[in-house]
Amino acid sequence: MSVTRAYAGRRKTATGVVLAVVAALVLSAPGRADAVEPDAVEPSVPYWVVPGQPGAESELTLPGVADRVLGDSRRWPEIFELNQGRTQPDGRTLTDPAQPIRAGWVFVLPEGATSGEIRVGPPPSAMPNPGQQPGAPSAEGPGPGAPTAAPPAALADDGQLRVLGLRPVTAALLGVGAVLLAIVVAMLIRLVRRRRPAEPARPAPGSRQVLDRALRQLAAQASPPQVYAAMVGADRVSLRLAPALPNAPPPWRTRQQGAIWEAPSREVGQAGTGVGGGLPLLATVGTVGGELTVVNLGRAPGIVALTGDTTAAQRMAGAFLDEISRHASASVAISVVGPPPPPWLLPERVRVAVDVRTVLTLPDENAGDAHRSTVLRNHLVVVTTGLRPDEVERLGAVAAASDGTAAVVVVGDAPNTVWRFEIDANGALDIGVLGLHLDRPTPHGRLLPVLGG
Repeated sequence: MSVTRAYAGRRKTATGVVLAVVAALVLSAPGRADAVEPDAVEPSVPYWVVPGQPGAESELTLPGVADRVLGDSRRWPEIFELNQGRTQPDGRTLTDPAQPIRAGWVFVLPEGATSGEIRVGPPPSAMPNPGQQPGAPSAEGPGPGAPTAAPPAALADDGQLRVLGLRPVTAALLGVGAVLLAIVVAMLIRLVRRRRPAEPARPAPGSRQVLDRALRQLAAQASPPQVYAAMVGADRVSLRLAPALPNAPPPWRTRQQGAIWEAPSREVGQAGTGVGGGLPLLATVGTVGGELTVVNLGRAPGIVALTGDTTAAQRMAGAFLDEISRHASASVAISVVGPPPPPWLLPERVRVAVDVRTVLTLPDENAGDAHRSTVLRNHLVVVTTGLRPDEVERLGAVAAASDGTAAVVVVGDAPNTVWRFEIDANGALDIGVLGLHLDRPTPHGRLLPVLGG
């Protein structure tokens, strides 16, 4: 009889141990410190870490970062658009172009970044505490009076096995109930998400995408406005028109007898509105009052000349080519007459011509290859070499006759220039001919020495 009782007691104990192990696994799996799932790995991209003591405010501005890693302070909107709202290692986020930048922040960069400080890979999203490896215990150990963690399973004073202070059967039932509750909650969340209509993605405020959508919306009108410049800020879009139009459709409001149209960013450029490509010959020239400013090269009734410092003018011509080749539709032709401007590699769609005659003499699709036309349509021509006066005159004539669909940009001064943009060696641009006064670069927003590494 005693043997039977002993066998039955061992069987009961073994059953309790099995149930306790199962319950411990169920209850402890979500909270185990050594079973943390790895974070989703971000794709491999070029990125740059702001130097300095982590957390300290850096002297760099967004134009300064663009100048340091991209070689051109005017490309700061690209960096802002890629990093806006992205959580930094210190927990802060970049929400405003004028926001102070802090050392230790990580900036994802666009393609074409060439600084020696740039790294390629998944950008870091967390920063370990100084002097402590990630996941390592603190050197001081637990503080005075800190409770000691109890093992998940232990024997109670009465000799019965306990799991987190509960009997094995109770712990197992609670574990199964928790699993079932999690399944029910997950199913309810999926059901709610399926019934909720998908909201259209909205572009980030202050970005070029907001402007592009607003212009596509206006292009759908029967008589779209003739825009020669535009500015986009954190909360508004502003257009400069010539000729002025005193009557603007909602949500646009007019100023200066219709020479300026303004609208809140949140009310223009709704996803899916508008047709066409808007204005394909927009080029970023800097900021006015902190707002991204672009000009429509196609509205120039003739040649646009980039004068002043030759090296800076060549770099600006390269920036125009790079931007328009990325934003314009495939129907827009892009040609370079002369050596390609630095510093970017030209996209495949850019055609390099050694002679301006190859650009001026184009096949007429309506007349056949035997007839030729000198009218430019949907075409950007950038000239980086010297031309004869008669060639300059012909280029200006075809640009004026393009009806806003083509633009001719010449590096250096040229006779009969209609828009003359002057740029100094520091990259400061003067476009006073359009009545716009760009912000001057800040002292710490210019090119800084690049460290090796």
